[in-house]
Amino acid sequence: MACFPLMVEVENKDVTVIGGGMVAYHKIKTLLPFGPVIRVISEYFCVELISLAKTQENRITLCKKKFEVSDIDDESCFVIAATDNGKVQTLVSELCRERRIPVNVVDEKEKSSFYFPAVLKKEELVISVSTGGNSPVAAGHIRNKIAENLPAYYGKLIDILGEYRGRALDEISLYCERKDFFKELLVYGEEHEGNLPLEVVEDILLKYKDK
Repeated sequence: MACFPLMVEVENKDVTVIGGGMVAYHKIKTLLPFGPVIRVISEYFCVELISLAKTQENRITLCKKKFEVSDIDDESCFVIAATDNGKVQTLVSELCRERRIPVNVVDEKEKSSFYFPAVLKKEELVISVSTGGNSPVAAGHIRNKIAENLPAYYGKLIDILGEYRGRALDEISLYCERKDFFKELLVYGEEHEGNLPLEVVEDILLKYKDK
């Protein structure tokens, strides 16, 4: 059965990554734009991860050590197991499930409680693609297809729409009319390559504003 997608706030939240190779590096690189504090536990770190950690000293802590049971911290928002040691992968999965901590065990969907999606981020617009752990390559391919066809201005346009959300809630009481208001703004923005002047917004707002 397909998994339900759930967007989670991870800014300044603790994330634990077990493993220090290229797979861990790519997972961490995907996470960084969302602002978590990442602790990486491994006896070895690839050059790319070491270099990334040096530029993100306040966000990434490298702990060069053998994995221990005590490394699974109940404060972790979630855990990623990205080692080449099957026994460690299994142990991390079991410990996290016992403590009800979400865990992603790379390339082992049966041991994971959530799947790491392919992510496309443009400002506050975030699109994630998942194949339920069946084919990460396909998920990445689909994400790239979306990126190729998504206009460059869309992230900016979403930010502009967000600026008027408060006013719409205050000045338009009916949900269906608020929905139509934002649809009209979105259509205008698309037709004008992301440009949405204040005077245009005010004119459209007058059509829906409570009288």
